[in-house]
Amino acid sequence: MVSLRIVFSIVAILCVGILTAIYVQAQNPAPSIPVDAASVASERQQKPENPPFSLIEKVSPGVFRLGDIRIDREAKTLTFPATVNMDKGLLEYLIVASAGKTHESLLRTNVQPYHLQIAFLLVGFEGTDRPIHSQGAREKPKGDLVEIAVEYAKEYGGNRSQSITARAEEWIVKRMNDRLKEIERIDWVYTGSTIIGNQFAAQSEGSIIAIYRDPVALVDHASEGGEDDEIWFVKEGSVPPVGTKVMVTIRAKR
Repeated sequence: MVSLRIVFSIVAILCVGILTAIYVQAQNPAPSIPVDAASVASERQQKPENPPFSLIEKVSPGVFRLGDIRIDREAKTLTFPATVNMDKGLLEYLIVASAGKTHESLLRTNVQPYHLQIAFLLVGFEGTDRPIHSQGAREKPKGDLVEIAVEYAKEYGGNRSQSITARAEEWIVKRMNDRLKEIERIDWVYTGSTIIGNQFAAQSEGSIIAIYRDPVALVDHASEGGEDDEIWFVKEGSVPPVGTKVMVTIRAKR
């Protein structure tokens, strides 16, 4: 069986070619040709809107945009919008797609997991070809170490606001000996999800970053306690209100 890494590496290579083609086309646009409006409307009904690769555009040298994802290949960062989904309660995920398991995730996003997968590969992440066998596995997932930061605008009234940036760990606490304690860091690893029944599992389930270990998620939890689904909670008072818009940045661990 062809490994997930090989499959998506091929996709990444195709993406680079498409990026180049898009850039060349932008520099040499085709002449406009008058068309019948009714024909255009009919064609749009027959073709899906926004096929994945049509969303890729070059912003500046080494910086691209795929849908709502900003990709910086030199800095090895991905940045995309999300929304605060929970400000208290038990957690199993840091981020899921809006159609995913939102009842147990701190953040949710409208960004598609397969777009994020392409972005990770374009930046140069490789992931793993040996995913953990099941959710909550005791074995630590393997992959590329990453750091996760969240930025939002804190409103003070009178049209005043301040940009606040926090590490993902600052919004999570761990229950130890019946007490909730702050955590200094979590080893987040990009694994690249897996294929289940010929489907890209992260896309079909909407799982992006797991706190409770999950082979389906694009990014998994490799620290002690990642195998336990009853000890991770929102750090109440640190997380902004539900519905707050944030920007998530994932970068290679320094």
